[in-house]
Amino acid sequence: MSGSMNEDAQKIWDERYGQEPAPPSSNQGGDPMHYTLHNFLYQNSIALPTTGRLDGWIVADVGERFMKPAVKKVLALGSGMAIIEEFLLKQDYAEHIVAYEFSENACRAAMERVAGTPLEGRLEMRSGDVLVDNLPSESFDVVFVQAAIHHFEKIDEMFAMMHRLLKPDGLLMYDEYVGDDHHIFSDEVVEILNQLNDSLEPRYRFDHLAGAPRNSIHANTMEAMMALDPSEGVHASRILPLTYQWFEVLQRRDFGGTLLRPFFCGILPNFDWNDERDRTVARMIMLVERMLLQKGVIPSHNTDIVARKRPKPLPPMHPAESARIGFADWVPPALYGTRPEAVPPTLRVTPRAPWAEMGGTNIVDSLRRWLAGRR
Repeated sequence: MSGSMNEDAQKIWDERYGQEPAPPSSNQGGDPMHYTLHNFLYQNSIALPTTGRLDGWIVADVGERFMKPAVKKVLALGSGMAIIEEFLLKQDYAEHIVAYEFSENACRAAMERVAGTPLEGRLEMRSGDVLVDNLPSESFDVVFVQAAIHHFEKIDEMFAMMHRLLKPDGLLMYDEYVGDDHHIFSDEVVEILNQLNDSLEPRYRFDHLAGAPRNSIHANTMEAMMALDPSEGVHASRILPLTYQWFEVLQRRDFGGTLLRPFFCGILPNFDWNDERDRTVARMIMLVERMLLQKGVIPSHNTDIVARKRPKPLPPMHPAESARIGFADWVPPALYGTRPEAVPPTLRVTPRAPWAEMGGTNIVDSLRRWLAGRR
């Protein structure tokens, strides 16, 4: 990575936050890129598995579990326009939040939004690099990060800093992409994505980002990811090993996205969420991902973590110990503690079945044959 990665990323995010928001799409599909912005998909693939309710929200659920009574001081990193931080303050999960965001446009928008409201004195926005500000040690009760750790270039320094800034027994909370670095997925995942894509009828396969039918799904290239955002997923695969090294994990709730995020990207506007046929197709795609996650065939690329500051960090995990850290069947080495239950007892994982062992070229037939053989 070049030394200017942070500056390049800052320019990209300043441009994004400086744009006027696009008007809502008249198409029922809405946003073409992010499946998490579609209520039907969010409710069924994230809210229900993590909170147990279709109307649940990870942030509110974590607040209710771990931020009552209100924590005194929160450090938020990569806060964007601080929409979620504003929610934490309004719900009295936090008394005061110091929020860092590289984009000056985002910081300005956040402060303009809360100006003249009761939150003005409780939300402090700072545009800059938290690593160079030399904040006092043990000065925060919680470090809160919403989908930003995977942008940290100096990830070792960031984890050391988060640990240093937390008070004894302070909490790290995050909802993160923890998959392959730069979203350059494995050949196995790309193969599954293409089998799913081939199973769709043509009307679902029009890619609104490319402006053409999607006949196949290709792996991302480093060149393309550098042009999109050089910080995107830069050290994503190291987030979980570093978390267990510096913190005691109290809650871990994996929620996939391994297939759903790349699969639905670009084709989301083809789905009418008021149409039961379209909802059924989407449910089947979600079911395929859930089964492959539960059986240890693919790792989860997204997780929700609450972890307590260790008195002293542990030695780094050996690569062999963390090789399957994103899979449902991973068990932490004894030194790092037990893994909090990630799935209900009825969905306990059975021994891993590699994709290649499932046989066949049709994913549905392959799943049916493999599951029948395990009964």
